[in-house]
Amino acid sequence: MTESLTRILIVDDANIERMKLKGYLGKRGFEIIEAANGAEGVDQYIKQHPDLILMDVNMPVMNGYDAIRQIRLQESKMMTPILILTADDDLVAIDQAFEAGANDFFPKPINYPLLHKRIRYALRDAARERELMRITGLQETARILAGLAFWEVDMKTQEMRWSDDASDLLHWIDELPNSFESGMQIIHPDDRQRMIRIFEDAAKTGAKFELEVRSPAQKQDHILKIVGQHNIAQGLFVGAIQDVSSQRRLEHQVNYLAFHDATTGLPNRKLFLRDLEESIELSTRNKSQVIVGVIELIRFQQITETYGVDVADQLLINLVSQLRSEQLPNTFIARMDGGVFVWRTLLDTDNNDERISAEINWWLAQLNRSWMLGDRETYLTFTAGVAIGPRHSSSASELLGMAHRTQRLQKPTANVTLGFYTDSKDDGLQSRLQMESDLRMAVTEKQFYLVYQPQIDLSSDRVVGVEALLRWRHPQGESVPPFRFIPILEEMGLISELGDWILEEACRQQVEWTTEGYPLRMGVNLSPIQFDQADLPAQIQAIVIKTAIVPQQLELEITESLAMHNPEATIETLHQLREMGFKIAIDDFGIGFSSLEYLLRFPIDTLKIDRAFVKDITRGRSDRAIVRALTSLCQGLGLTTIAEGVETQRQRDYIDALGATEIQGYLISPPLEPKALINLIKNL
Repeated sequence: MTESLTRILIVDDANIERMKLKGYLGKRGFEIIEAANGAEGVDQYIKQHPDLILMDVNMPVMNGYDAIRQIRLQESKMMTPILILTADDDLVAIDQAFEAGANDFFPKPINYPLLHKRIRYALRDAARERELMRITGLQETARILAGLAFWEVDMKTQEMRWSDDASDLLHWIDELPNSFESGMQIIHPDDRQRMIRIFEDAAKTGAKFELEVRSPAQKQDHILKIVGQHNIAQGLFVGAIQDVSSQRRLEHQVNYLAFHDATTGLPNRKLFLRDLEESIELSTRNKSQVIVGVIELIRFQQITETYGVDVADQLLINLVSQLRSEQLPNTFIARMDGGVFVWRTLLDTDNNDERISAEINWWLAQLNRSWMLGDRETYLTFTAGVAIGPRHSSSASELLGMAHRTQRLQKPTANVTLGFYTDSKDDGLQSRLQMESDLRMAVTEKQFYLVYQPQIDLSSDRVVGVEALLRWRHPQGESVPPFRFIPILEEMGLISELGDWILEEACRQQVEWTTEGYPLRMGVNLSPIQFDQADLPAQIQAIVIKTAIVPQQLELEITESLAMHNPEATIETLHQLREMGFKIAIDDFGIGFSSLEYLLRFPIDTLKIDRAFVKDITRGRSDRAIVRALTSLCQGLGLTTIAEGVETQRQRDYIDALGATEIQGYLISPPLEPKALINLIKNL
């Protein structure tokens, strides 16, 4: 504590003593407050809250002992250091002073330099005590927030003791166990022996332990995290216990959704490739065949736009049900995206191509039936492609790519058109090369343009931001979907050059809108290749200076998978960008592998909840639970939450009720060009 800011209360009925102390201590930077008796001292303490008190003992009106007691009654905890001024041999007075609440004593007559040192030590000790109390308070708050309770077991008596709040934590247990043996009874029988063995090992070695066990309850088991250690010196086992049931259920739901399609419940691409890799290894050992197929529902996007998301989703569910009803043996089905499905079938080597073709055609023939789209009956068209491993490739991704290219090259000639991969099918590579050539020309001739999808604040119903999205208008007049050309741009290494243009154009547009009276937050996606550039912060800063955009109006978005690719490097880069004034958003959150630990460490402003959770939020309790958990977490961290892919009013109502901050999606508007966006804002 700086002495120039330190206030000392001197309580002494002797005016000359107060004058001496005030003169000496005042010259050393202390602010002095005086009181002529104990009553005045208490009054001055209440009014002035001094940092230290020098208290005489024998005074009129109220003596020093009573004054100390009154001061301590004003404090919730003994914080203010009080030094008693007394005679050298007045031991009784010293004892009484300590009993009243004094911290120290100093003999009279006063040695002023020595008193100065004693005051400095007392102030230092008081500061340490306050800091210790602050840290202890933080720890207690953290313990309460984490839902922790404490326990101990006496190794001799086997008696078990609990902290006061343990009964609230273990609310499903009628009476807390009072012995180690009864403590084991609250643990699931299948976990009990594991718990006992860990205790026995810790008792011998003194090692710390940490484990999770189940505790039976009426509706469902609770999951308890138990940590502890054998305190050999005290003969005690001490530890903490925490109910982590909610966290584990949420982690299970998130992990399930990370590997499964939310609409159909099928495995997604990640899980399919993992299974395919294992199947190829198995086929190599068993000398069997792995049949990989891709099937696509033609015009699925048009069906979605015409009949709506709900009808399209129900159609996908019906398709899956049909495919599974007479599924080929040893077949694993997954959904890629849109109307694209993949499957893997294991067959013996004695199945020739003709037989394989006959079996697959028989299986897919069940799709040749009428389907209901709302109240309308119709027939659907499919194209399918098949590749065989390890004949065509022993790589899971290559094999899937071969089947996918074969499927895309099929021209529909029937209800289901099936093709098998051959080397000649890779003539489709020529189309790929043509696409690359066209893209190089597009970058040179600036055939790309940006559209902007509005983001609405749910509390004010106003457009507060936009997300900039890239579009390509081919010279032949067609608009090429981003999912077709962006991956190729990344593979060609052109995305960085184009990324700089996107960022500059978006910044320029934001400044233009601000000048016109529409200061919208501009969200721009950073590609993985851009983000890996060592000079990314400097490049962005140069664009900001060039366009004169206010850094706080630019929100840089990275995907969750990109953030977790190298989390430590990501955190460092994001800190640099945040220090430059930019807002940071995590896009597509919830479909990757983020841990809450890293989410807390990432310096972000916005978390964008992926459309996969929004799509079924009106029907799926698990989706609502996850969205509620994310929005609650973000509220606690002071983050903005934007729900993506909101397409119906019911979805918006649910999202609003679950606590999201903003939404974007086709309910509000598809991505728009600049003038159309401003017209939308004017008409809202």
